[in-house]
Amino acid sequence: MTRRELEVFVLVSIVLACTESPSHLPVGPVIRDSAGVRIVGNSAATWTVPWRIAEAPSLTIGSIDGDSTHELYDVTGALRLDDGRVVVANHGTRELRFYDRLGTYMGSAGGRGGGPGEFESLEWIARFGPDSILVLDVWAHRVSYFDTAGRFGRSVQLEPSAEILLPRPVGFFADGSLLATHGLYHLGGELPIRSEREEDELFRYRPDGASATVVGSFPGPERDIVSLSGPGGAPRVERRARLFGRATGFAAAGHRFYVADNATYEIRVYSTDPIQLMLLIRKEHTPLVVTDADARAMRDSLLASRSGPARRMMQRSFENRPPLPPVMPAYAPDIHLDPDLNLWVREYTRPGERHVSWSIFTDAGVFLGTLSTPWGLKILDIGRDYVLGLRRDEYDVEYVQMHRLIRGS
Repeated sequence: MTRRELEVFVLVSIVLACTESPSHLPVGPVIRDSAGVRIVGNSAATWTVPWRIAEAPSLTIGSIDGDSTHELYDVTGALRLDDGRVVVANHGTRELRFYDRLGTYMGSAGGRGGGPGEFESLEWIARFGPDSILVLDVWAHRVSYFDTAGRFGRSVQLEPSAEILLPRPVGFFADGSLLATHGLYHLGGELPIRSEREEDELFRYRPDGASATVVGSFPGPERDIVSLSGPGGAPRVERRARLFGRATGFAAAGHRFYVADNATYEIRVYSTDPIQLMLLIRKEHTPLVVTDADARAMRDSLLASRSGPARRMMQRSFENRPPLPPVMPAYAPDIHLDPDLNLWVREYTRPGERHVSWSIFTDAGVFLGTLSTPWGLKILDIGRDYVLGLRRDEYDVEYVQMHRLIRGS
């Protein structure tokens, strides 16, 4: 047994030793309170009849050879409205596109520009109440309100801040205030070669866009500090995304927000007024050990997405990095909320595996169970009886697809 294999064996043994034997695990959640914080420990699914998602889509929007109104490019969001219509944020044309329940194009709103109802960027959309669509224009620091017919109502200018150059949206609260994050990136760097986690700060904009306040600072993405050769062969220090690195996912809705740091299987839930930790959701988890095959598959996938000088530079960075972590993150930093505030957490999978699983927790933190979504579908919107997502085919053509969600009990 090599030294690395011994380290992995010891680490996994410690993690497993901290849990009960599978034959003695409780069948339901273990709930306790600590200093006003509810802690829910989960070990097994609690639903009687599992939920499932239909493999075949019930609706597909997009075309490889249709007219331009059905050609999608750089989709950044999509929502199904109460009457069955679907609105797609098509960033490539800076439009909100509306389609009926059969996928027929009905019209567009927005367009490129800086005027009222226009977009310099179309990064994110969300529903607000029963009859409003909110659109975040990151480059213009502006939130625009449209009704569900696509008519522009008003816009709110986000007050500029030295700390927030380009806000990344997390969600809207019930009062219309926006929760956004902005990574605290450090320029330059110093050797020795190492790994470190950056910080993500959360900011809350008031409904009128003014007075962004700091909600908190949380661990951000994990990166490798690597030494590369710059112009003329001079050494250069860069930060690169760490393979199998830890990261934090965020979500917000109603009067709460979620912080999901995947270093461990725990999600922290905060109330908004006042801001305080109210719930810890935990799930028993056996870490996936990082193997040499996993490392090769991850590197090959990243290299295949690049060409020319970018590919060669990435190849060199692989040769001069810190050792890989012994185990993978507890889950992927990808979380969503459905209309009942059930939390969907995407499970981590080994590179090359062609399946995606989601663990679902109630708003009280109880683990319902795990379901699979169709391969290649990126979730954009979840309803009570559907999942709406984005898929790309082998030619990189984009499609927005709806799949039926069948709930058990």
